Amino acid sequence: MSRPFSLTSRLSLLFAAAAACVLLIAGMLFERAAERHFLEDDIKEVSGKMELMRGVLEGITSSNAMAQLPLRIGDARFGHPGMAIVVAARDRTTLFSAGPAEVVKHLLAGAEIGSQQLVTWTQGEQTYRILARRLATGIPESPAVTVAIALDITSDRAFMGKFRDFLWIGMVQAGLAMAVLGWAAARRGLAPLRQVSARVATISAARLGTPLPESGMPPELHELVLAFNSMLARLEDSFQRLSEFSSDIAHELRTPLNNLLVQTQVTLSRDRDAADYRTNLQSNLEEFERLSRMVSDMLFLARADNRLIVPKRELVELDKEVEQLLGYYEALASDRGVRLVQSGAATVQGDRLMIRRALSNLLSNAIRFTPAGKEVKVVIAQDTDCARLSVENPGLQIPSESLSKIFERLYRVDPSRHEGDTEHLGLGLAISKSIVEMHGGEIGAQSAAGETRFTITLPL
Repeated sequence: MSRPFSLTSRLSLLFAAAAACVLLIAGMLFERAAERHFLEDDIKEVSGKMELMRGVLEGITSSNAMAQLPLRIGDARFGHPGMAIVVAARDRTTLFSAGPAEVVKHLLAGAEIGSQQLVTWTQGEQTYRILARRLATGIPESPAVTVAIALDITSDRAFMGKFRDFLWIGMVQAGLAMAVLGWAAARRGLAPLRQVSARVATISAARLGTPLPESGMPPELHELVLAFNSMLARLEDSFQRLSEFSSDIAHELRTPLNNLLVQTQVTLSRDRDAADYRTNLQSNLEEFERLSRMVSDMLFLARADNRLIVPKRELVELDKEVEQLLGYYEALASDRGVRLVQSGAATVQGDRLMIRRALSNLLSNAIRFTPAGKEVKVVIAQDTDCARLSVENPGLQIPSESLSKIFERLYRVDPSRHEGDTEHLGLGLAISKSIVEMHGGEIGAQSAAGETRFTITLPL
């Protein structure tokens, strides 16, 4: 598997590529500008000579004056030894010619006559721009003559060739220089990122409380540092909760295990009759059942956290489920002197048994903390897109700082009141929360003025 490019290399290559593109576009523009400049100069030069030839021919008014044509045209070539000029009659009789023989021969052929633009023609290593016209003379009723002018632009072409070579070589050199400079600039610019990486490498589980410094960071890394520090805070909180959870689990398991151990040791300390053994085994069975229930609850939460539980999808009538649960808890409520009241109806899609378990946990807690002579109310309501079920009971108010924690595992508002109690381990609300969230819903709690309300919202 090939090793990926580093950010420094990528930025260097991108910088060099961008610089090369800019240089390429600039070079092409310069080349076109130079070509246009030379072409405009050539047009100006050749057109000027053609106008001069027009004036010379219009000044010839007789056949005798035609004999002076070479002398007059010779002045036109003054200062332009590389220019070829040909003047020919309609019958291709040469009236005047000057320049290299091959060029004169080409001009006499008249291939460029009628072209409105300059024509570029190459002969060997020489390049010419040619303009050919039919011009009238000053002799009355005399046919027009052909005038062809060829301007040698070989030096201009050689200059453009050297310019292109210089341009491409310069572009390659500039691209390499830009790559080196880009690498140095990128490496220096990414120095804060390397510093962050070095600090991150020193972070361990024991140093989660040491965030990265946010001051002095470039704006591009500021959001990254904030997100990383936020992640560290969440990890620290998770580690802390995991540590507390492990400690709580060990504590909760220790009590029933100690009970089992002591009770078994006492039973085996001397011979007993069958009734005593049966009684002790019955007591041990109750402890084992509590341990089994706690382990099952923990396994359920672990599977829920890892999304290993997929709820069934069936129609669940919340009012009927609540009615059956109230019937189940009627005896317990009567023993405590608590009345159970139900109102409303709604139907949702979900796993009936799981929803029933979540509601059962809420009802069990509500009955347990409701004073005698009071009532527990279950209110069901259905909106256009969701169903709401609330369990309300009077009793001691839950402190506001505990409302956000009561759905955590093994959390108890007043742990001292439940020391050694293995029947209520503080897992019921955590299980209810997992079940509701698996169904895409929400669960919350409010407690004020001696009234506590748990509300479940489930999508229809």
